[in-house]
Amino acid sequence: MARTSSRTRSTTRAPRTRRSTPATPMTIVLVLGLVLFLWLLETGRLDGWFGDTATENAPAPVATTGDFRAFFTTPTLVYPDRRDQRGDSPLLDAVIADINGASRSIDVATFDFDVPQITNALIAAKQRGVTVRAIVDSENLETPEVAEETGRLEAVDIPVVFDNRSPFMHNKFLVIDSGVAWAGSWNLTENDTFRNNNNMVRMTNREIVLNYTREFEQMFGGVFGRKKQSGTPYPQVKIGEAAVSTYFSPEDGVAQYVLEQIENAKKSVRFMTFSFTSDDTAAAMIRKRDQGLIVEGVFESQNAGGTGSEFGTLRSAGINVLEDGNCYILHHKTIIIDDHIVMTGSYNFTASAEQDNDENLLIIDDTTIAQQYLGEFDRMFALAKSPLRCGQ
Repeated sequence: MARTSSRTRSTTRAPRTRRSTPATPMTIVLVLGLVLFLWLLETGRLDGWFGDTATENAPAPVATTGDFRAFFTTPTLVYPDRRDQRGDSPLLDAVIADINGASRSIDVATFDFDVPQITNALIAAKQRGVTVRAIVDSENLETPEVAEETGRLEAVDIPVVFDNRSPFMHNKFLVIDSGVAWAGSWNLTENDTFRNNNNMVRMTNREIVLNYTREFEQMFGGVFGRKKQSGTPYPQVKIGEAAVSTYFSPEDGVAQYVLEQIENAKKSVRFMTFSFTSDDTAAAMIRKRDQGLIVEGVFESQNAGGTGSEFGTLRSAGINVLEDGNCYILHHKTIIIDDHIVMTGSYNFTASAEQDNDENLLIIDDTTIAQQYLGEFDRMFALAKSPLRCGQ
């Protein structure tokens, strides 16, 4: 944080007559030294030299514009999945690279957690002096792999906060060095990495990173669900030509923003969804279809016929909806509007996500990102038409 002088007004004095004397070399050195000192002070290059703890603890500077990169598990999935036949996962590799590059802090909020490579990277970060913290939903502690991996973190004094409520801490995000945020549908699990269709967005915009940091701090302090306070620092951010909105559930009332985007659609609405039981969202899509827009989507097959599913309602209204063709799980929670707006995150289109669970939703208005998600939608739609058979 640069320091600025509080004395910005100059004082004019009447000149006094005095006999000039030649400047000595020592005087010149002192004057030059004083000028240099004042310049260093003004430009902030001396910040932290005098115990300014606010500066010492400030986040490392990051680009104010930032960038986005989308990752998808689908292109590298192999069916059926066998551990000894797994290839590389660009998503997993990129996240681990960020963890390995961390120098100050790593915050992880994930519903599920069982990837040993990530545990190893977090432990290594802790051992080189990085502050590592984690939040995991207690629902999955009944799974031996989750209990083992979270136990390994705790064994090296990495604090893990568990959400012990009936509703879920359903987020999937990471914040690294106050400069990078990851968010999307991907739990830090082997199934979500090597079997299920998932997406994540890597973001380096400072304001968006701060949004996720604030949400993490509330939950790490033991405040979950309806007890959390709304007040995201930067809910809407402009990044060049792109616009990004960040919302958290349940405190922000996320459904209203989802409905707003659908209602404003002019050309098309496409979606990929693990769970979709929202009557209001389905009704908005039906209205758009009745107005002549393209509306089509893919449902996770295990949930398409479940209680409250909107699959039948949408199909009966003439909307082209399909059950997914992955023999494991389609885990996206994504809607693409007019080929340039993407809504994605951990937020399923359900009452639980809206009212009780801890969730996040990104709304990204950017043609480049949208094209990447449209590519994933095309993969999901084609796979739904020709389902895989994984056998036993």
